[in-house]
Amino acid sequence: MKMSNYLSVAAVAMLATSLVPAEEVTHVQKIADKLCSVCHGQDGNSISSNYPKIAGQQAGYLEAQLLAFRDRTRSDKDAQDVMWGWTRSLTNQDIKDLAAYYASQRPTAGETKSEALMQKGAAIFQQGMTDKGVPACAACHGAEAAGSGVAPRLAGQHDHYLVRQLKVFRSMERPAAVAMHAIVTNLSDQDIVALAAYLQAK
Repeated sequence: MKMSNYLSVAAVAMLATSLVPAEEVTHVQKIADKLCSVCHGQDGNSISSNYPKIAGQQAGYLEAQLLAFRDRTRSDKDAQDVMWGWTRSLTNQDIKDLAAYYASQRPTAGETKSEALMQKGAAIFQQGMTDKGVPACAACHGAEAAGSGVAPRLAGQHDHYLVRQLKVFRSMERPAAVAMHAIVTNLSDQDIVALAAYLQAK
């Protein structure tokens, strides 16, 4: 999306904020409305599959990613093109507050795909693929894919976004735990699509 489009959406977000009495809008809400809502939606449940849902996301994960964006240690293309600029003015406290704010928002489930595709994804997530040396995703992300600490919530996430990020992990473009790179390397494109379809519908 071009910067001019970002600004037009931002103007709408700021107008919506102006309709709320100033004394009722907290500092973190002002930041969220001015910066985050442009792509991620007012409550963190983004409509566009190009941007992740962050409502209900683990606060520890959000804080770590925002710090990585601001400090430019997360260097994948999406980070450089979009998030480096949006986060450059955030303080450590802003980041901590934003992480807590979005973690407290209610996440929504996504659309379902074909039953066969989701069953395949469910098997990968819950049981792994022993023949490929892929452990169960649930071991880190939880049985309900809600995440824990710095292991992100995956439930309800846009499948398009998940597919893109898993492929970025596989290409080593995005920094991650060594284990994550090793796991995704052994997943085929079809495995990734199935896994994303299952997680989106949770």
